[in-house]
Amino acid sequence: MPLTVLMTEALLLGVSSGPVCLASCTPVLIPVLAAEQRSPRGTGALLAQFLGGRLAGYLAFACLAWLLGLSLQLQPRARVLVYGLADLGLAIFLAGYALAMRTRPAASCDQPCPAARARLFTQRYRSFAPVILGFVSGLTLCPPFVAAGVRAAESGGLAHSLLFFLWFFFGTSIWFAPSVGLGM
Repeated sequence: MPLTVLMTEALLLGVSSGPVCLASCTPVLIPVLAAEQRSPRGTGALLAQFLGGRLAGYLAFACLAWLLGLSLQLQPRARVLVYGLADLGLAIFLAGYALAMRTRPAASCDQPCPAARARLFTQRYRSFAPVILGFVSGLTLCPPFVAAGVRAAESGGLAHSLLFFLWFFFGTSIWFAPSVGLGM
């Protein structure tokens, strides 16, 4: 398959499936962007970090698709388990992020408090949160993502697989641009 056809197909798949990407990433992205309460420029920087993490997730999956030939077809029960674990992981990470966003210190107590330790941990790594959330959401197995994986696996090589996901990413990322105003 010619490279331009591959890239065009990936871009069109990304643009056409952008609303599905928004539906799966918005519950993760909106709380992060809104909680930071930054200017549009600062929110744009957070969005860029999130999208960079998503791109890393896409490219990691592209490597996996190439390596395994994406012959893995999840049965319905396995698919539900994978989706559930991904959602649980995101929920735990968001809860830790929320603890880091608290402005008042955790209540002191005589014994070490697990919430205080979690808060200290999340504050230390707070700057990585958008990237980590983007990476994890970039691995969400929504139908367009699986379709892109199948096409990338059939593309004929690692470079083609990576290029397919890169252009798929460009197509889906267009839909995230309006979220720059959420920080205000």
